[in-house]
Amino acid sequence: MPPIDLRSDTVTQPTPAMCEAMMAAPLGDDVLHDEPTVRALEERVAGLLGKDDAAFVPSGTMANQCAIRSQTQPGDEVLIHPDSHVYYYETGAWAAISGVSLRFVDGERGVFSANDMAALVRPDDHHFPPTRLVSVENTHNRGGGRVWPTDQLRAVSERAHELGLRVHMDGARLWNAHVATGRDLSAIAAFADTVSVCFSKGPGCPVGSCVAGDADTLKRVRRIRKILGGAMRQSGVL
Repeated sequence: MPPIDLRSDTVTQPTPAMCEAMMAAPLGDDVLHDEPTVRALEERVAGLLGKDDAAFVPSGTMANQCAIRSQTQPGDEVLIHPDSHVYYYETGAWAAISGVSLRFVDGERGVFSANDMAALVRPDDHHFPPTRLVSVENTHNRGGGRVWPTDQLRAVSERAHELGLRVHMDGARLWNAHVATGRDLSAIAAFADTVSVCFSKGPGCPVGSCVAGDADTLKRVRRIRKILGGAMRQSGVL
C-alpha cells in the first residue's frame, strides 16, 4: 500500500463520482454568464456563506487578490498578519495587482486582537497611506490550521467597521473552521465583507475557489477576474 501523502491537503484527488459528474455537467459560457453549472455553484456558495453573490475563480490566490482589488485603490494600506497566505505565498500580488501596501498586525499563530489592529490604523493625514482593509485568514495555514476564536473575530470585525474599514476573510479552509467550531459557515462569514473559499483542498476538487460578498463588490470582482484572465468558458467541468 503506498504511503499517505501528507505534504498538503492540496494533493487531494477527485473521486470517481466527481469525475463522472464533471463529464455529465451541463455547460454554457461563463464569460457570457450563462454557464448553468457554474451559476449553480456560485449560488450555492453564496447561500452557504450568507452573501449576495459569489464568483468562481481558478485559484485561492486569485480569489484573495480579486477581493483586495475590489475593495481598495492604489496607494491604500491593508492590515494583515505577517504569516498570512496573502502576504507569504501570493508572490507580492497585492502590490503588483492592487498597488497597495501591507501593515503587519502581530498575533499568536495568525490571530490578532481588535486593539492591536486598531492601533495600526493610519490617521487621516496626507503623509500616510489610507488604511482601507483588514484581512484575516481562517483557518490560519502557517498558524498550524488555527481557527479564529469567534469572540476575537467578532471584535476585530466590529472594530474595523467602526473605523470605516472593510474586512476580507481568506477562508480557503473555512470548511475546517466550520467543522471545528460547529458554527454555520454563514455565521463565520458574517464577520467579513468578502470571503474566499477553496475547493481544491479538503473537498478534493481539481481546480477552483469562490469569492463571495455583496452584489456591488461582486460586480467589481467579476471585472477584475476578467482583467486577470480568470474568466473561463465551459468551466462547469471544473
